[in-house]
Amino acid sequence: MKKLLILLILTMVSLPCFAQVTGTVDYNKIISNYTKAQKAYSELDDQATELQRYLLDKEKEFKKLDTPLKRKAFEEQTAKAFAQKQEAFAKIKAKKEAEIDKDIQNAIKAIATENGIDSVVDYRVIFYGGVDITDKVIKKLNIK
Repeated sequence: MKKLLILLILTMVSLPCFAQVTGTVDYNKIISNYTKAQKAYSELDDQATELQRYLLDKEKEFKKLDTPLKRKAFEEQTAKAFAQKQEAFAKIKAKKEAEIDKDIQNAIKAIATENGIDSVVDYRVIFYGGVDITDKVIKKLNIK
């Protein structure tokens, strides 16, 4: 019985040594304040506007065509060209988003390691506790 009581006391005393520290981040705040992300999204917006402008220009050209045969051929040609432009845009967007996400994840891992944090979650997942490292992550990202 004494051995069990001693084991129980030792376990209770050593529990704080095994406590995990959880960090939190506001991902949207990071994206909003990360200069590389702001620049990338601005470029993507410009390219999306360019796609819209392309369609408007093609619509003007379409209205000038006088025969149904010319209109059909023009529609097919325009649809094909637009699909290629849209696909290229989607690839660029995915590449930039993946690059930004990778940068953010690496910064979060580095800050967590520096501060002895075992796991990091989005701030909306945790109701109480946790260490907010959002500003440290933003600072680390913008130093690069």
